[in-house]
Formats: sequence, C-alpha cells, structure tokens
Amino acid sequence: MKTVKVAAAIIKNERGQILICQRGAGGNCAYLWEFPGGKLEAGESLEGCLMRECLEELEIAIEVEKFLVSTKCSYPDREVEVFFYWAKIVNGALAISVHKDYKWIDVLEMDRYDFCPADRPVVRMFKNGSLGL
Repeated sequence: MKTVKVAAAIIKNERGQILICQRGAGGNCAYLWEFPGGKLEAGESLEGCLMRECLEELEIAIEVEKFLVSTKCSYPDREVEVFFYWAKIVNGALAISVHKDYKWIDVLEMDRYDFCPADRPVVRMFKNGSLGL
C-alpha cells in the first residue's frame, strides 16, 4: 500500500485559538475538519510543503516554528503519515479556496468538530494536555 506524507500546521492566534479547516466534498474525509496542510511533493521538505500549502490554500505566509508529533492512518487506498508543526502567520489575510470553511477554536471546543482520522490523535493530545499551548 502506498504511503503519502503530509505536513500539517497547528496555528495559534493572539487569543490562543487554533485554526481548523473543513474539507469540501469528495475523498475519504469529505466535510471533516483538519489542521491545514497538504501532501509532500518530490524534492520538498516538510516545512517547505507546509509553507507552500498554506500560501496556496489559505493565502497566508507562515513561519514553521517546531515539529510536534506525527501520526499514521490507514485508508482503503493508502496509508497517510502526517507530520504536525507549530506555525504562525507572518503575512496575508486568511482566505479559503479549497476548504468549505475555517474556524478559530479553543482547545476545549475541539470535541464539537468531527476531525479527519489522522488528526484525531492530535486532538486527543490537546485535550489531555500533552501538547500544551
């Protein structure tokens, strides 16, 4: 089975809220919520992938601060390994072109949203305090 590498950003605003994005129609995770990011392209670093994806999909320039954790998730057609990083917005105004919606939420609100399977372990880590803020 093919493994796809994905980089995802945990972006916090000045109020301590975390950015989450809702996927659109189609695919294994239609209408589920996720931390923004995308698939690694050939010859690209994970950090570079994350900066490119946030610029392309959200029209924001980010600074990748540090690696947090990685998760693996099996889907019917592939395995996905997601690498999560703390990041901050350094330029741009948030706009969506690929996602259906986005929200800034408090960690305590995460249970109200149905996240993609690969993101769920990170949500649990936030809830139990092992990732901190």
